[in-house]
Amino acid sequence: MEGMSKPFTFGVELEMMVALVRDEVEGQRKPNPSETRIVVFPSTNEPEDLSNNTRKSKQQFPALFYANRVHAEFRRIIDEAGFPVASSGSDISAWAVVGDTSLRHPAVRDPDIDLEGYDWIGIEVKTPALPFTPESLQAVRDVCSLIKTHFKVLTNATTGLHVHIGHGNFGFHVNDVAKIMAFIYLFAPQLSTLHPHHRWSHTYGGCIRSTSNFSTEFQQMYGKRPSALMTIAKILTTTKRSERQLRYKLADIVHTTFNGKNGNYNFNGIKDVGLKAERPTIEFRQHDGTMDSEQIVQWVQLLVGTLKYIENEDYSAYVRFLSTIADQDKWEKTGDGKDGEREAEKGPTLADDEFTIINLLHYIGLSEQAAYFNDKV
Repeated sequence: MEGMSKPFTFGVELEMMVALVRDEVEGQRKPNPSETRIVVFPSTNEPEDLSNNTRKSKQQFPALFYANRVHAEFRRIIDEAGFPVASSGSDISAWAVVGDTSLRHPAVRDPDIDLEGYDWIGIEVKTPALPFTPESLQAVRDVCSLIKTHFKVLTNATTGLHVHIGHGNFGFHVNDVAKIMAFIYLFAPQLSTLHPHHRWSHTYGGCIRSTSNFSTEFQQMYGKRPSALMTIAKILTTTKRSERQLRYKLADIVHTTFNGKNGNYNFNGIKDVGLKAERPTIEFRQHDGTMDSEQIVQWVQLLVGTLKYIENEDYSAYVRFLSTIADQDKWEKTGDGKDGEREAEKGPTLADDEFTIINLLHYIGLSEQAAYFNDKV
């Protein structure tokens, strides 16, 4: 082992759709009179509240106009349960509730989808930056339970679960940044098997192997993706005169569309020295939306356990392991509808056959997560 990791911290962003009844529509009542959860949201004293709107006919107001009411009720419930509540979405010291206009229900236009008589609005509940402890994981469980008890919520194809992992304000050592990026690039196909196909690559979460800057530029020049071995070699051998320059260069290799925010893995928080970053973290964005607290906790434990392995493993042994696997990696599924044809021609992928995500989890010492996710692949 190289050494011991610094204590980990984490943060979770829960995206969901919330059911509501628009009380300004004359005669509208709860679609289900026996519903005990909050679906009628009371007005607030905020200037933007719908009650202060002077428009005569209010029947056409979309659910978005109820955002401040929904946010206020979520904050009230979380606060009354004893959890600190943030006054703004950028405050990472307390639980925050914010809107997200990218979320919608139904996820696609389909007249056959049953809306149950409700309007729906997308929101995001964000944990504080938490120490990675059993108590913090229990807090996540407790707030998920609170939300499901008090509100009618659902997740769909537009919602995601985003997890930030870091070391508090210390950030990641630059040598570990390269090791982490190489690991994620190499094992992206294995990690993708834990998620539904619509999360493999999408508008707000591009696949690192197809949309990262290095891959995109390589495809433009040679008409195909670079091999996994070629890419991890580039990551691990990149050098610059200063640590700051090296961080930026590494981020430039793996960033999606020259930004990084909309990749399945967001490295924006660690491309600088970390101390100056608002969140010196790696953001894992691929997981689909869920309010299953046990699945959320297991996913957080998987991510922290993976990063702990990467940081602690002897460098020479680590590079040998990555090189051995990369040499066997010949092709990966893309979810474009042609994977069946490729498999018939080339045989099963490494991620589906000889070295699956379950094999990987066992190898890096995460047997509990291997057992939990075994029937979910």
